[in-house]
Amino acid sequence: MNDLRACLTLNAVSGVGPHRFGMLLARFGTPEAALDAGLYQLCSVPGLGPHTAELIRAARDPAFADRQIETAERLGIRLVTLHDAEYPPRLREIFDPPPVLYVQGKITPRHERSVAIVGTRRTTAYGRQISDAFSRALCEAGFTVISGLARGVDTVAHRAALDVSGDTVAVVGSGLDRPYPRENRPLLESIAETGAVISEQPLGTDPDAMNFPMRNRIISGMSLGTLVIEAGAVSGALITARYALEHN
Repeated sequence: MNDLRACLTLNAVSGVGPHRFGMLLARFGTPEAALDAGLYQLCSVPGLGPHTAELIRAARDPAFADRQIETAERLGIRLVTLHDAEYPPRLREIFDPPPVLYVQGKITPRHERSVAIVGTRRTTAYGRQISDAFSRALCEAGFTVISGLARGVDTVAHRAALDVSGDTVAVVGSGLDRPYPRENRPLLESIAETGAVISEQPLGTDPDAMNFPMRNRIISGMSLGTLVIEAGAVSGALITARYALEHN
């Protein structure tokens, strides 16, 4: 099993997640070495219990990884791991960086100079006006605008960036083959032509509410700063803002 297949296989083990994946890498050096480790060795990793260790020991079937790689190649999606040069440097520095990114388009060094624009799906006319104005101004000043492809503020920010031929990156909370919302598929394709659409979710993953807060740490983690346009007291945009504070 090569490094990419091992990375995909270990990342798919229930109970591992990005933080434990990082701890396993710190302990064993590579995903393949972690998959080859004995039960006692795995249980020596802090916070890794016998149940998860048993699941890791049982995760030797390459079929899942093979299907992911074949589907990605067919759809023109690249798989970028933590050790690849294309992996966003700033994202590597967060507490729980995604072990693998699914990328449609291309992540480039110019995306390191970026600002996130996030906000409510039910934006006001004023919110749409401000989202549009800030996105255009940031792009014209040489920044990349990063957002989440959601309805409302995200959609306005992405479209405004494209309108001025600026750079924009979308981070989604589902598999890239199952974008959400569906009406934004043409927008996703336009972003991928000149920028990048990114997900940490395996291909075939449907939109799920639990994935979107995790998605927000990637938006913040790739950005120099996060601009919240409009947000409810309990909202994904404020989750992104909290991540931005954690990421300094």
